Amino acid sequence: MTLSPKRLLAPLATAVLTAGVASGVATQAVANEALGIGVAPAASGWYFGFSELSRLVSGDSPLEVSVRETGGSRENAIRLGRGEIDLGLIDAPGAYEAYNGEGRYENDAIEQMRVVLWVAPSTMHWAVRQDSGIETFEDLEGARFNPSSIGGGGEYITELVFDALGISPDFQRMSMSDAADAVVDGRIVGFSYNGIPPIPAFTEVHSARPLRVLSMSEEQVSTVTETLPFLSATEIPENAYRDMPAATTLGTYIGIAATHELSEEAGYAFTRAYWENIERLVETFAPARGMTPEISVENTTTPLHAGSLRYYREIGIEVPSDLVPPEAE
Repeated sequence: MTLSPKRLLAPLATAVLTAGVASGVATQAVANEALGIGVAPAASGWYFGFSELSRLVSGDSPLEVSVRETGGSRENAIRLGRGEIDLGLIDAPGAYEAYNGEGRYENDAIEQMRVVLWVAPSTMHWAVRQDSGIETFEDLEGARFNPSSIGGGGEYITELVFDALGISPDFQRMSMSDAADAVVDGRIVGFSYNGIPPIPAFTEVHSARPLRVLSMSEEQVSTVTETLPFLSATEIPENAYRDMPAATTLGTYIGIAATHELSEEAGYAFTRAYWENIERLVETFAPARGMTPEISVENTTTPLHAGSLRYYREIGIEVPSDLVPPEAE
């Protein structure tokens, strides 16, 4: 940020005194404030990552953040709407749909939802057996294909994406472990999952029965992202899986949401402490590596929390008007 020019000593002394009082009041407003953040099942990698970030934020702010085990993004959105948690893990599709009352939240909008920040990207994988003869998304028309684990975010995204592309596989719905077995046994041509490469299940299947990760064309990416603005183009890097070329796919972000009920001071303190400790976080939670405040704002389609907005503006980010919540206008 740009520092203000120095002023005469007498006015400056008055300003410092006034600022000190104001700062004291602001700090007191959030001092020792306990916040609960709903996350995901305790056995998930996300639960570990959010436990780590909560520890770092608590150690560098007047907040005391504790994690709560939940079923994940969908449950967290509902609990946020009911005021049962202060913060919650959320995926970009969930935040967008909850705020706008679309998709899973049709006629049940959570208009008070606000995005705080995105923690890490999550990448869609659509993979098929190399011996299936399938090389493009169009080849999946009518094929027996698992859209991802039952009830998971990957399943929902797969349904939306294939609908946008006008492709109708014969979806075989099952758990992730059952889908992996079905691919190896040849009962289905492939499966899908939304995660951070390399995904262990894909690596294991690939070693037993070689896979091909399908790559999207530029036209397909454009078609889908125009319909589903919470998704963005990304790449599974070369050799993320043994001897596989890079593949163009779609990604979304996993992050943290609140509602306008969370005070501006608490939202600011959380956001500042998180980004100022991001390098420490990636030492124990690698998926957050490469994330910046700029990337977080650029990939947000839901209004920001007022405290987060204040922090992003403070560090010089130009925030689009549609991300400014009503309470901050």
